Amino acid sequence: MNLRLQNQLHMVGACINVAESSDYKPIWSGSPPDDFGAEFGQLKADYGAIVAKSALADGASGGAADAKSVAQAALEVAAFVLARALALHFKKSGDLLRLGKIDVTKTDIVKLRTQELVNRATAIRDIGAAAVGEPGAAGRGVTGTRVAVLSAAIDSFSSVMSAPRGQIVNRGTLLREVEADVAALREKTSEMDDFVVQFDGTPSGNRFIEAWRRARIIVDTGGAQTAPSPAPQPEPKLAAERETERQSSAS
Repeated sequence: MNLRLQNQLHMVGACINVAESSDYKPIWSGSPPDDFGAEFGQLKADYGAIVAKSALADGASGGAADAKSVAQAALEVAAFVLARALALHFKKSGDLLRLGKIDVTKTDIVKLRTQELVNRATAIRDIGAAAVGEPGAAGRGVTGTRVAVLSAAIDSFSSVMSAPRGQIVNRGTLLREVEADVAALREKTSEMDDFVVQFDGTPSGNRFIEAWRRARIIVDTGGAQTAPSPAPQPEPKLAAERETERQSSAS
């Protein structure tokens, strides 16, 4: 996947992490606009599916590869990475009960058979989903993006785990699909902007809006394939800004 697409995916991942942080999730969870939660859940699912598809393309780096083997390898990596982030988080927070449930090595995961792998990965995913947003979790790597990636990897492997070896996945086809999927994901994220600006009116809501705006900036990491940044668009004014202008006009 080229740098331009990577940058765009990183932007969406940053938005997901902002919204699911312990600082901002209480602002929108169960609060109007009511559709934000459902739309945000779909954004996470779409993001995870694209990252999983990109991993499949990377696994088929020679042009084509066995679909089942590639999907299994991607699932093993996603499960292991989230498990170790959770282990670090639970050690730091002193949660020995949950630590015992996810404290696995890469060997523990790789040796699992097909359905056992799905079951263990699902358990890790569910524990991770519950831990996202806890104090300190994001700084230790337990994020909504990692949970979304593991969830999508579970789905990808589940769809091919009963298929016989030899089913081929083509890298070029997958990369073309990723390109189209990322474009749709960016459009979806733009729609989320219209939800986020509605949380203004309180200091915490305004901080959420500002954090989301910052996450929406696509960082150019360099490279010939990176597209130029678009011209900045005017941003909606926050309630505090409007109040300042009103007071200035009155005086």
